[in-house]
Amino acid sequence: MNTLIVATLVAGLLNPETVTCHLWKRLEINGTKNCIYRGPNRTVYTHYPTHNWSECVKTFQCPYSNMKDKKPTVHEMLEGLRNGF
Repeated sequence: MNTLIVATLVAGLLNPETVTCHLWKRLEINGTKNCIYRGPNRTVYTHYPTHNWSECVKTFQCPYSNMKDKKPTVHEMLEGLRNGF
């Protein structure tokens, strides 16, 4: 029984569930470009393009993160990005 639980957890970590995310916003903070994507159930994903904004595709499959309990506000997201650098 324990082996089954461990196998399920490892499979979930190796193959995370993905959802279709759409480009929400492009930001430049302290000279670093950020492409912010949103998906279902408040899934948020950030991509850091290396050369130019054309690396920010309109849609792609991003890792699913279920945030039903708490909605991050735009202000919280921007503060998190600013504090990270």
